[in-house]
Amino acid sequence: SEELLVESPLDKAVYDWSADGRFILYRSNDPQTLYDLWVRPLEGDRKPFVFLKTSFDERMAQFSADGRWVAYQSNESGRYETYVRPFPGPGGQWQVSVAGGINPRWGPGGTELYYIAPDGTLMAAPIAVNGATIEPGRPKALFHTRIFGGGTESGLGRQYDVARDGRFLINTVLEDAIASPITLLQ
Repeated sequence: SEELLVESPLDKAVYDWSADGRFILYRSNDPQTLYDLWVRPLEGDRKPFVFLKTSFDERMAQFSADGRWVAYQSNESGRYETYVRPFPGPGGQWQVSVAGGINPRWGPGGTELYYIAPDGTLMAAPIAVNGATIEPGRPKALFHTRIFGGGTESGLGRQYDVARDGRFLINTVLEDAIASPITLLQ
């Protein structure tokens, strides 16, 4: 049966559910602080708590597979970049992208973080965990995408995902409007 998880007058969107099933990560649109990241525990007192609330947009967040980190995008630098913070906090913040980046997604092993560069290129940055800190490596271009919304539109929701075997599923723009659509059957 349905259950109301969060009640508030603010616009909300769910981004991720922790692998252990204990937390839901979502954004809430506050008119004073823009998009903020919140967490709703699914056990214990179940009261939502702020993960990240600033005067900038924080969006498109995802838990790492081990639940220790959250990758997200923020425009605190003046353009959207990809960052990582420890979960549930406190701790540092590490910028992963170097020239703009949206829609971060963790790789299957948790040692890589993918994101979309402003020109639509899918980027991969190695992530090394050292205790309570991470060391993002230099991002490398994997391939250019024709991702819906390009690499600068951050408000269209998740436009790609990474399968457990490392393959990508990407929502693309058709170049030929009369081309037959792809049908995916499970």
